[in-house]
Amino acid sequence: MERTVVLAICGSLRQDSLHRALLTAVEDRAPGFRFVGAELVRDLPLMDPGLDRPDSLPSAVREFRLLAEACSGAVIASPEYVHAPSGVTKNALDWLAGSTGLYGKPVLLLSASPGQTGGLRGLAGLIPSLLALDALLVDPISVSKAPTRIRPDGEVLDVGLDLRLEIAVEQLAESMSAVAGTRVSARV
Repeated sequence: MERTVVLAICGSLRQDSLHRALLTAVEDRAPGFRFVGAELVRDLPLMDPGLDRPDSLPSAVREFRLLAEACSGAVIASPEYVHAPSGVTKNALDWLAGSTGLYGKPVLLLSASPGQTGGLRGLAGLIPSLLALDALLVDPISVSKAPTRIRPDGEVLDVGLDLRLEIAVEQLAESMSAVAGTRVSARV
């Protein structure tokens, strides 16, 4: 069975980040999805409108846009820095502005932090950009006190978080099904 392509964006460049762990946890709950793009995000240059032309588009941007256009949905795990989304996440979304990559596609937002807010302010800062890209938002997940609830390898230590992730993956699958007019399953 062919797996559904889902764009993955990790807004943290640290290999052992909580956000990489969240993406891993989602991937573990969605064997019917094929996640693409997560490693490519780190190769994207800073957004430069002067480069946003077919003759000068950087190869990483070209590849990232092609992956976004080929996906059925996206999962974005982004930290909060200074009450805003990470520059890495915002840069990736800025490069998608010159494409139809997320147009009409469901997007699941994830954030985590050691603090009480779980990175919620950073997620809130992504919503205007995603709406400008005509993405469809599914219920976001923000994880407070994350180091006690998820391990760096993506193992979920908290039953409530485990259930929230399962529901979010199913909601993403249902949203992609509704958009595509066909059945999309996170399970295989």
